[in-house]
Amino acid sequence: MDNFSTTVEKYKEKNLEKIFEETLLLMSEKGIQKVTFNEIAEKSNIGVASLYRYFKNKKTLVCKCAIYNLNKIIENLIPEVNSIQFLDKPAIIEFEELLNKYIVFYKENKKFLKFLSEFDNFITFNKMDNDIEDSYNRMFKSFYIIAKRIYQKGLEDKTFRDNIDFDSFYYSISSSLLQTCIKGTVSPSLIPLDSLINTEQKLKMQINVAIYYCKKEI
Repeated sequence: MDNFSTTVEKYKEKNLEKIFEETLLLMSEKGIQKVTFNEIAEKSNIGVASLYRYFKNKKTLVCKCAIYNLNKIIENLIPEVNSIQFLDKPAIIEFEELLNKYIVFYKENKKFLKFLSEFDNFITFNKMDNDIEDSYNRMFKSFYIIAKRIYQKGLEDKTFRDNIDFDSFYYSISSSLLQTCIKGTVSPSLIPLDSLINTEQKLKMQINVAIYYCKKEI
């Protein structure tokens, strides 16, 4: 019985992974609103009825797709920020390297960024269920927890100045970096001034300003 349950669970996990991958691909190409359950089922090689067994509606699928992709990014980040090589550095260097992950995120996750460009608007009009909203918020809180840990270390090793409202600072800079990533993916040349500096340069400048702001004067 245990072996059967394990096999069924692995089959489900494989199906869900395929569904999330195809959902992200379709929605990054066509937009969240235009993609139907039928299209997702066909691309995922499963029946529509099976798709409804996994997700009670499109809103649930869209939200869980966002959580799945955020979780993949976090799973790749956690081992690095917990490594000896990372933790042996001064806190201000750790923080700079953490913020530089936004540049990597921008370069390696264009489909997800296109998806995110519509996701906020989608959930504004399609409120998440409470349990899904909790999971989504925990994903974003993971980044904050890492940053706060680095900040506390920075107070101890005196590489951070101690008069920062860190929560306001962190949420402001992380939101700004994320929006720059999204804009650089969806509409990189919206105004003439955008042609003067590319998205990676914008991100690097924002990171440099953030580090300058919180670095303690020697």
